[in-house]
Amino acid sequence: MKRLLLIPAAALLALAACESPTGDDADVVLVQVMPDERTLAVGESLEMEVTLRDEAGEVPADSLDMVWSTSNGAVATVSAQGTVTAVAPGQASIRAELDGVSDEVVVTVATPPAACTAGGTLRSLEVGGSVTLGGVSAATVCLAGGAAGAEFVAVPFHAGPSRSEFDAVQVGAQGVVPVAATSPSVAPALSLPRGRPLNDEFHERLRERAVRELAPFVSAALASRGDGLQPSFALNLRNPTLGQLVQVNVTSAKACEEPRMRTGRVVAIGSRAVVLADVGNPSGGLTDPEYASFAAGFDTLVYPTVTAAFGEPRDVDENGRVVIFYTRAVNELTKSGTGAYVGGFFHPRDLFPTRDKDGLSACETSNVAEMFYMLVPDPTGEVNGNVFSRELVLQTSLGTVGHEFQHLINASRRLYGIGTTHWNDSTWLNEGLSHIAEELLFYRASGLAPRQNLSRLPIQGNARAEAAFRTYMDQNVRRYEKYLENPEGQSPYEYDNDDANDLATRGASWSFLRYVADRRGGDDAALWRSFVDGSTIGLANVHRVLGMDPRPWIRDWTVSVFTDDVVTGVDARFTQPSWRMRSFFGAFPLRTRRLAGPGTTELTLKSGSGAFVRFGVLPAGVATITARSGGQPLPSDMYLTIVRTR
Repeated sequence: MKRLLLIPAAALLALAACESPTGDDADVVLVQVMPDERTLAVGESLEMEVTLRDEAGEVPADSLDMVWSTSNGAVATVSAQGTVTAVAPGQASIRAELDGVSDEVVVTVATPPAACTAGGTLRSLEVGGSVTLGGVSAATVCLAGGAAGAEFVAVPFHAGPSRSEFDAVQVGAQGVVPVAATSPSVAPALSLPRGRPLNDEFHERLRERAVRELAPFVSAALASRGDGLQPSFALNLRNPTLGQLVQVNVTSAKACEEPRMRTGRVVAIGSRAVVLADVGNPSGGLTDPEYASFAAGFDTLVYPTVTAAFGEPRDVDENGRVVIFYTRAVNELTKSGTGAYVGGFFHPRDLFPTRDKDGLSACETSNVAEMFYMLVPDPTGEVNGNVFSRELVLQTSLGTVGHEFQHLINASRRLYGIGTTHWNDSTWLNEGLSHIAEELLFYRASGLAPRQNLSRLPIQGNARAEAAFRTYMDQNVRRYEKYLENPEGQSPYEYDNDDANDLATRGASWSFLRYVADRRGGDDAALWRSFVDGSTIGLANVHRVLGMDPRPWIRDWTVSVFTDDVVTGVDARFTQPSWRMRSFFGAFPLRTRRLAGPGTTELTLKSGSGAFVRFGVLPAGVATITARSGGQPLPSDMYLTIVRTR
C-alpha cells in the first residue's frame, strides 16, 4: 500500500536530518503540492505544502534535495524552502521536483481591482449566477441590480490550514438595501421527535489520550502483523458459549495501566457478534432475547453495511466476531445531572497486543479483541442518579455500535493492514466517517438512498423510515444544527476543546463528506474505503483521496449550506444532492448577517469557516462590495463568493 504525508515545505529541512524508517533511500514516486489555487497580492508570500510518497510509503531521507523553481521569476519567486513571493501581476507555475518526480501549481499575482466607476468592472449576474474571487481580487466587487433589482449573499471563507489564527474580515458596501430578516426556508417543514443529545467531548478526550498513551506500543503492534505472534486472548472468547463468564478491563482513563475489571456474561452469540452483559448492571435492564436482537442486528445490518463501505477489521482474537459489552461502566461516565450522555465507546487499546515482541513494549491491559462498551438501561437512576430507559437503549444502541465500528475498522486496517504509525486519523475526519457510517445504516434500514434530496416528507409517517431516522440520523441532524447556529466560528476540519463546538464540527464534517461523495460521484464505497486505507491524516488524507486540495471544495460546500434548495439555477457545486436540510427545521437556524445600507460589517473567521452576508440592490442600481482583512486586501487564503439569490 502506498502512502502519503502532507508537510509544510520548510519542514523538509528537518526531515532530512532523520533516517528513513525503512533504513533505505527509496526513490520518490509521487510529489504533490498544495494549495492548488491562490491569488496573491504584490509582495505577499505563501508557504507551499508538499505531499511525498516513495515505494515504501515513507518520507524519504533525502528530502533536502527538493528542487523548487518558477516559470516566471518576474511574476513570482520561490525559495529553496518552498516559500513563494509575489513580485508583479501575472501568472507563474511553481514546480517542486524530487528524484525526477515533480508537480506544479499556478499562482496568480494581482493588484486590487478598479473602483466601480471604471468601465468593464460591473458584474450582471442572473439568478443563481455566482462569482468566486480569492485574495486581493476580492477587494472590490461591482454588482448590477438589473431592471427589477436583485438580492445576493456574499460568503467570505477562510481556507487557512488547520489551527491557523482567526482572521478579522471587513465586508463593506455602498448602494445596497436591506433584505428580509430571516433566511429563506423550504416546504415541507415538518416535525420529527428529537432524541437526547450524546456527549461528544468524552470521545475526543479519550481518543487524544489513547493516541498519546499508546504511542510507545505501536512498534509492538506493527511487529505482530502476520508473523504468528499469539496474543494472550485475555477475554478467552475464541469459542464462546452462552452463560460463559469473562473478565473485561473497562477503564477509559488510562490505556495500558490501572485496569478496572468487570465480569461479563455471554448472553448472545451471532455469526459476527458476541454480546456480553455486566453481571453488576442495574436492575430492570434488557432481557436475553433483547440482547440476542442486538447480535442479530449487528450480523444482518451493521456488519455488512459498515464493512461494505470501510472494509473488514483484522480479527485480533481469531474468533470471527466483534464483542459488544453492555456495562454499567459506560453509565458511570455520565455525571449526575448532565443533559448529554455517553452512549458507548470503542477503545483502540483493545487492538494492541499484551505480549512484547523482541523486547518491544506491549499494552498489558488490552482485552485483545474487536469490541465496544455500551450503555445499559437504568430505570431508577442507580448509577449517578441518571435515568436511562430501556426504550432509549433499544432505540439507539445499533446506531452507536455502527458509529464505533467505523472507528474500530479505521484503526485496525491502518495498524494491521497498512502497518502505519499514523493509525489514528485526525479527529474531525475520523468522526465524520463514523457519522457517514450512521447515515449508511439509515439508508439500509429505511430502504432509501443517497442523492434523492431527501426531505422529511418521505420519512415522516413512514414507520420504517421514522424508526431508522431516530436510530441512525437524529444525532447527525442535531450536530449539523449546531454548525448552522455559528458558521463563522465553526469548521468541518477544526476542533475546539469545547463540547458544543465538537458537536458543530462533527455535524459539518459529516455534511461535507456526504457533499464530497455526491459531488465526486461514482462508487461511494470505494471512496469511503480509500479514506481508511491510507497512512495520511486529516486534510492530507482528503488531498490524497481527491487528488487535489480539498479546501476549495470545503469553500463550495460552505456556500451550498445557504443556497441548496432555495436558489434556483445555482451551479451544481453549490447544491447538496442527498438531503433537503432546510426541511428539517421549522425556521432554518443558519446564522446570517444583513447589509442594510452603507457601512462595514466586521467578521471573525477561523480556518475552514465562512459567513453569510445578505443584501439587495435597487433596480438599475450598482452596489460596491469590498472585502478587507485588517484594513488590507484579503490574504491569499481568504475567498469571497457572491451568489445572486433573487
